[in-house]
Amino acid sequence: MQPNPYSDPSPVVVLIVEDEFLIANDLRRILEKAGYQVLGLAESAAEARALVAEAMPTIVLLDIFLKGEETGIDLAQWLGRQHIPFVYLSANLTDGVLEAAKVTEPFGFLNKPFREKDVLATLEIARYRHAHSQEARLRQQQQAQIAVNNAIIRIRDRDQLSLAIAAQINELVPFNLLNLRIGLPEEDSFYWVMLRKTALGTFERIHLPALLGRDAPQDLLATLKQQAPDQLGEETGIFSGAAFEALCQRYPTARASRTAFGVQAMALFPVLLKQRSFTSLQLATKDASGFTFEDYEAIRLIIPQIALALDNLLVCEEIDARRKLKSVELAMVSAFQNGRDLTEIAPTVAQALHQLLPLDLLTFYRVGQVFGTTQDDTSVQRIGDQFQLLQLDEVVPPSDADARQQWPQALAALEPLMQQPALNVGEDGRQRRAQNLVAQRYGEYLGLQSSMYVPIAIKGRTMGALVIASRTAYAFTNKDLLMLQELSRPLGLALENLLAFERIKTLSEQLEQEKTYLIEEIKTSHNFEEIIGTSPALLAVFKSIGQVAPTEATVLILGETGTGKELIARAVHNLSKRKTRTMVKVNCAALPPQLIESELFGHERGSFTGAYDRRIGKFELAHGSTIFLDEIGELPLEMQAKLLRVIQEKEIERLGGKSTIAVDVRIVAATNRNLQEEVAAGRFRADLYYRLNVFPLRVPPLRERLEDVLPLATHFLLKLGKQLGKRFTGIANASMQQLRQYAWPGNVRELEHVLERAAILSSPPTLELPEPLTPNADSSAFPTGADPSLAAVRPMHDAMRATILAALAQSNNRIRGRGGAAELLGLKPTTLDARMKKLGISLVR
Repeated sequence: MQPNPYSDPSPVVVLIVEDEFLIANDLRRILEKAGYQVLGLAESAAEARALVAEAMPTIVLLDIFLKGEETGIDLAQWLGRQHIPFVYLSANLTDGVLEAAKVTEPFGFLNKPFREKDVLATLEIARYRHAHSQEARLRQQQQAQIAVNNAIIRIRDRDQLSLAIAAQINELVPFNLLNLRIGLPEEDSFYWVMLRKTALGTFERIHLPALLGRDAPQDLLATLKQQAPDQLGEETGIFSGAAFEALCQRYPTARASRTAFGVQAMALFPVLLKQRSFTSLQLATKDASGFTFEDYEAIRLIIPQIALALDNLLVCEEIDARRKLKSVELAMVSAFQNGRDLTEIAPTVAQALHQLLPLDLLTFYRVGQVFGTTQDDTSVQRIGDQFQLLQLDEVVPPSDADARQQWPQALAALEPLMQQPALNVGEDGRQRRAQNLVAQRYGEYLGLQSSMYVPIAIKGRTMGALVIASRTAYAFTNKDLLMLQELSRPLGLALENLLAFERIKTLSEQLEQEKTYLIEEIKTSHNFEEIIGTSPALLAVFKSIGQVAPTEATVLILGETGTGKELIARAVHNLSKRKTRTMVKVNCAALPPQLIESELFGHERGSFTGAYDRRIGKFELAHGSTIFLDEIGELPLEMQAKLLRVIQEKEIERLGGKSTIAVDVRIVAATNRNLQEEVAAGRFRADLYYRLNVFPLRVPPLRERLEDVLPLATHFLLKLGKQLGKRFTGIANASMQQLRQYAWPGNVRELEHVLERAAILSSPPTLELPEPLTPNADSSAFPTGADPSLAAVRPMHDAMRATILAALAQSNNRIRGRGGAAELLGLKPTTLDARMKKLGISLVR
């Protein structure tokens, strides 16, 4: 049998380890005859190691019972660590020896005496098994990498990520202690987490005093947020026995781990991140035998996944930090916008900054003089979770006359220092506090150990400083100082805006400007969509809209013509869950009776003459949205029955269709008719009325909310000014008086048209009505009960024009049909058309 040419193109080199020369020489003859290359014959384990050191064999034939201090089983363990496959040569094996041999994981057994074909077959099988065992090991490593990646890649918390990393590594290689170090020199920060395996096999966090001992200097513990305690993270490899002892001599943390937790070996891994950092992963075990080369390699293979998770974590932390910084910036600016003075502003600013930094004191240095106040500095201290004003008398009692006398000079001495950002922590901070009376007294009173300050500039000129301090040593880092500098810029702008606002407040404002401002503010605060007004009647409608809009209930909007029923419908839709889809509008009065069904439900091709293509109806178009059925009272009775079926069954059938189509539509209907009277008269189906009248919304006419005339007129005035290119600043008092006293039978639409005509005829800047507003001759236009006999006598031409305009307003600009202007006036449509042309009246579409 020849060596398999498909397994490996390189020559197969065999090392024979056999202490009986005849057997070894016979094996060499068989192998060389078959084309194998024999590295040599070794009679002992020592000779075998020497031959392997000269050249690496492909496979080893190994006698179990070697003469000398080491047996074949001892040599097999060494070969396994070198990843060299081997086959045992044996004879008369006992059960004990066989079990010991199995533990070394050989790739085959050859029993003496052996035949040539048995030797060659065993070698080929052993080589095949070794090749596939490497593939299996590689697959196992890949599966471990995938498992680690899936377990940790989405974790966004440092401690949780560390626990997940520990759990995944422990499944590959058991250990007792994990130490993860992340040093970010550009941010002057250091993160160190140590986890210990519990008796239950889980991991728990170890805090630094437990590792370094309670006698560790406080300064050392405090600086661990900024730098590593030693350079252990720069070491790599496996350390056990004498190597571990040497490691403990050089590095305090390794020595502390041995003393506190009985660690006897460590494996140290560098972790390369995209962000510039000094990151290392350190594993420790109490087992004296320590970690094997295979253990180290298995963990090293998943280090890239750990690095990727740490990179993602640091990026997400940076994004969260920027988001939090922007939130704090907005809160600080808002504090300046809403606060009247620094005593109100400072606690809010401190509360916002406390989300980012552990501060116990905040002071605005010299900012008070910018406002011209007698108090130069405003300070707040943290008491519990709140910040309260800190008075000077608390820091320097009035009885301390010497300190009181020196205080102004000490404050002035700080001014040159406050021109540049500064960080005061540790021993340097203590020395700087001792050099100034102000810093010394604040530090003694509050127990401060860290501080930093940044100048506040207005238009490039330093006007004061923001000072923060903490009771914690090393509470702040250079990164925190840079962040505070970044916040000082919007703080300066906010301070500048506050100063500008203070100046504006001192100026006199004209009454008309105040009125316009208040009207706009009210409009912004209370409007629903384009609906303008703040009257109690309209606010009640707003409240009802807010209650019904989030539901799926059918809404019936009732109101006279011109009151804005479509705006109400749009508000209901835009405040509903269906607002992402467009609301579909249908004017039931504008559709010819013969086309209503096709318009609402659609039709199939050929369903009637002229139906050349299939067409979807409004209900299908409104699927998932809202359909607004305006003038629902004008719907013919036969269509009312079909609409009732749609509401009940939630399905439609196209004209000429053979199957039903399910639709998910919310119905909002509107009418200016009294549907109860229509039901009583038999012109409207009672069952449809009760289906539509789930949530009625009555829109009050303008005469019931005359207080809304002014904001409406102001709105239309601005709108018309833009359309006509005229800049109107107000309405004449006499004209405004008329607008307020008029009954407005045409409601908001009539008001808009009256103002439009007046805007065309008026010259800026003041709008004046071209003619007095007088009631219509038709007393039905005055539901308020006004006596028509009291109306002023007008020329016939004007009275006829006003009557026709009122009829058009009431009929929604419709001339023909039931409820049209011709029917209201008792005229033929053609006669009304002729009179409108004579009077110069045109329909507004």
